[in-house]
Amino acid sequence: MSSYLIKKDHNTGEIIYMEYDLEGYKFHPKNNNEQPYINVKSVTIYKPEMIDYLLKRKFQKKFDKLSQIILKFLYQDDDESDTGDLEILLDEIARLKSIVELKYKKYLKIEEYREYISKLSFLDSQVRQKLAILNNLEELNYQVEKGRSR
Repeated sequence: MSSYLIKKDHNTGEIIYMEYDLEGYKFHPKNNNEQPYINVKSVTIYKPEMIDYLLKRKFQKKFDKLSQIILKFLYQDDDESDTGDLEILLDEIARLKSIVELKYKKYLKIEEYREYISKLSFLDSQVRQKLAILNNLEELNYQVEKGRSR
């Protein structure tokens, strides 16, 4: 399916500008059942400023939700923490990082791309530190219990 952009003069109706096979950011919006006036299956945005704004909002929303969950686990007592939960969080960070690298990279400016990756790398390092602390604590507890059983 071909993509094209046509700009017309509103007064005369003549075509001023026409471009074929454009590269744009395509997404599928959620339809609101309360307003069945228009049913939109997909939207493609071509204006770079709008793409930046949309991707920034999408990333920030996902990043905020993930960082809140991570903060909850990071400031939890070591006795209550589970290494399985932290490994799931590492998988979520990796998933969001792959979305940024595979989907968003070609639409973002290089500075924004680096900023997103650095934010995700920071979260990754914090979770890995907490995981290392828990693993060391488990190893220490195991050695203490092993020493007592002799």
